[in-house]
Amino acid sequence: MRITIANESDWKQLAAQGFSTVLDPMVVRCGELFLRGVQEAVAAETVWELLESNVHGVAMFFDRLVLDDKIPIFNYGDTFDMKLNFDQRVFSRINDYDDVLYDVDTGFGPGSAYDEVKLAALAELAKLYDGTHRVSQALAEDILEELSAAEYEWSPSLYGLPHLPEPQNEKTLAAFLLGGLIFGGYAQRMEGDHVLQPKRSRLFLAVALGKDTTGHLIEENLFAELKSFSHFHSQDLPWMPSLFPYLLSRAQTPIDLIKLVADLRGKSEVEDYRAWLSEILQDAKDGKVSIEKRKDVKAILTAIERTLGSVPSLPKVEVKLTLADAVKAKPPGSVDLTPALQALWGWFLDALPGNRYRKLLTRAVVADNEYPKLTNRMKGLWSAR
Repeated sequence: MRITIANESDWKQLAAQGFSTVLDPMVVRCGELFLRGVQEAVAAETVWELLESNVHGVAMFFDRLVLDDKIPIFNYGDTFDMKLNFDQRVFSRINDYDDVLYDVDTGFGPGSAYDEVKLAALAELAKLYDGTHRVSQALAEDILEELSAAEYEWSPSLYGLPHLPEPQNEKTLAAFLLGGLIFGGYAQRMEGDHVLQPKRSRLFLAVALGKDTTGHLIEENLFAELKSFSHFHSQDLPWMPSLFPYLLSRAQTPIDLIKLVADLRGKSEVEDYRAWLSEILQDAKDGKVSIEKRKDVKAILTAIERTLGSVPSLPKVEVKLTLADAVKAKPPGSVDLTPALQALWGWFLDALPGNRYRKLLTRAVVADNEYPKLTNRMKGLWSAR
């Protein structure tokens, strides 16, 4: 499915059609390389090193596939594997189940939607970039190695930047930074959210392009206790529950993830979670974390603790047998109903429309907790044939 952006009304049409998230090209690339598996990796060791250092980028890709109704993929062929059409790419198989990923073309050259956003991005970069060295050597080398491993081919021209960086490595980093700003511009034009690759996020911070406080507000004031059960953290991003460990736990090969994602997208609990998360994000933009949402998370926390056995079981509950029961030759005394009540705990509230996300998040965090070393599971699955 292809969409062309030629004017202002096309951007508005994207938003009206339900597009709300712009994915960093490196996030999409990491998801694509993981789905391909080891058998399609030209240099398996190099590709695995890229995936291992971008575990959260891979997770973000699959999380967004589940949580977003529609996702625009902007000019992907200009960045990776120019010889491939959009529908030849492994991630496009999700469209066999639902219309999820759309090939979006912003054009090129003077007057194009791309050029308009790029000029604005260059102006933003020029406010901060004065030609001095801002990025640590270690971070610079790390990013450059990853771009090479990912076969990253997009290098937007820096023409128009008052202070052109030197040497070549600095130019490459500045172009990578500019690319991030361009995709951030796409998100603004759609009035949506920009999902940054963790490494690009770190680069943004290194050159003082600001820090999104929304995610940190949610982590610190809503999800902090849930995070305590998680082994899956990134120093570059605020923590939120991820569905990726849960998906990994159920897959036998990388391509299985496509079907698992499609199945999850069709569940009412995901629909509830999308609505619940949307309310949380909107509140956070206003600097608010509601009492209602804190109560929701407390209920999820309790369910997780009971699942993991980290809190005592319910108090023992006994019901005396009636005289009629005794007459039917049942032994006199009492019946322990604790196991039954334990199994049914919370089932009613969690099954109500609007509350079904609680079970989804409980499963997600429990799966996360079960993988202290998630990369081992990732590598095993990626290597499966």
